[in-house]
Amino acid sequence: MKNNSLDIRVVADTKEDIFADIRIHKESNFMIIHDFLVENFHLDKLEMSSFFYSNNEWDKGEEITLMNMNMGEDEVVKFMESITVKEVFKDKKLKFLYVNDFLNMNIFYVEILKESNIEDGENLQILHKLGEYEPKKSDLSPIEEDDSNLSDIEDILNESDEDNFNDFDELDQDLY
Repeated sequence: MKNNSLDIRVVADTKEDIFADIRIHKESNFMIIHDFLVENFHLDKLEMSSFFYSNNEWDKGEEITLMNMNMGEDEVVKFMESITVKEVFKDKKLKFLYVNDFLNMNIFYVEILKESNIEDGENLQILHKLGEYEPKKSDLSPIEEDDSNLSDIEDILNESDEDNFNDFDELDQDLY
């Protein structure tokens, strides 16, 4: 079958040159691209992610969500499993922004380059890859455990064992 796939370039939003060129079957959905990005760019798969339609200036447009966010029959929120690359290519939508982890904003520029041909039975293959991406992470670090702080915390927790109420009678649960 001729022209059964599309060549796509994914460029990380970094100072260094980090990108991957992939060939993906036209019937594949955006979830396959998402899974590729998470795996090959070492992103956190538990973080929310979205694709956004874009233009030549890389402005953020309509969102393609990770999960189906449609609540009623009237809503038509696009989600990754429902949109195929063939569909967007046919509509001449060639550029997308991909954002993983909305707190740290790991951003990638995704562009459909051209039609191509892929071996039957393959959904996606890597054509070229350059650089290693280090995902952005929050500067919020967990409280470092300090032995003195830890013993203070243990002392506070153990205080509940001591009765500081002197002659206060316990409430009789049977009265309630």
